[in-house]
Amino acid sequence: MSGEVERALLDAARLARAEDVLVLGDGPLVFAAHERVGDGWVYVVRSQVDELEELFSQAHRLGASGVAYLVGEAPVLPLPDGSVAAAVGRIATEDGALPAAAAELRRVLGPHGRVALAASEASSAAALAGALAAAGFATVEVAPAGGETLVSGRLR
Repeated sequence: MSGEVERALLDAARLARAEDVLVLGDGPLVFAAHERVGDGWVYVVRSQVDELEELFSQAHRLGASGVAYLVGEAPVLPLPDGSVAAAVGRIATEDGALPAAAAELRRVLGPHGRVALAASEASSAAALAGALAAAGFATVEVAPAGGETLVSGRLR
């Protein structure tokens, strides 16, 4: 994910200071989100423990506190209902779990929650936009960003 895509994701999610955010992504996105939310929590969900261990090491080197590392995937997020203000990153669109992932994102977002996700292909972005709309996200938007496609939405 390029720096341009990361910035576009964070801008589309309208992250504010002291908000809690879910990140489905890599180190640069995690630490950019951490910088934006300041005292808010950044919940990083990855499916591989070794990826989380690497992020933990990076956070320790950078002195970044307020980052929680959770094993999971978008179709079954290890967070309580309404626990975050926004979600950013990337989710798999090719394995048929997209509707479940969109529903899970809706579940973990609080009132007026925002989501911003990157897709590498236009067809994946269209499928993602459709899944978010079907899950109850309003104002779903699709826009280019750094050679990828950004899909964002907001809860009613």
